[in-house]
Amino acid sequence: MGGAKKKQLSLYILVLGAIIMITIIMPSHPLFRSPLRVLNDTLSITPMGTYIEDVATTVKNQTIIENVTEAYSPIIRYDNGYVNPKDGEVPGWPTTVAPGNRSIVGYQSIEVAYRTFFNTYISIYWGFDEDGKLIDVFVEKSLDMIQLGSVRKTASD
Repeated sequence: MGGAKKKQLSLYILVLGAIIMITIIMPSHPLFRSPLRVLNDTLSITPMGTYIEDVATTVKNQTIIENVTEAYSPIIRYDNGYVNPKDGEVPGWPTTVAPGNRSIVGYQSIEVAYRTFFNTYISIYWGFDEDGKLIDVFVEKSLDMIQLGSVRKTASD
């Protein structure tokens, strides 16, 4: 085998290896995951109707999103819902208005945030009803302060 053919074969192997790594790493890395995919993963771990104590235990003991650079401590509120990061009310659930025209979602809440590479943040908010059952999940992805996308799932009556 000539030197040129060895170089060409090495280049093919290198390119093929890079393509394989990209197809394996990109879908699983949080930097490349959409808010909808994070929401679906979150709901598979904490489905609607889960009690606040169970969600609190889950977020204290494991990261909801794998392969993050930093996981911040969860904020658990047994006496208040979370402040909706988006303007407006959440359809189907009573909300109260907070300062700055933001609505409060739920009667109890949990918030957790994760940082990935390049200062990309993924925040997950859980809202609970009066009985402590999960009624709302909101996922927001941002690059520093620039919102890259968000998605919400609210339980139906």
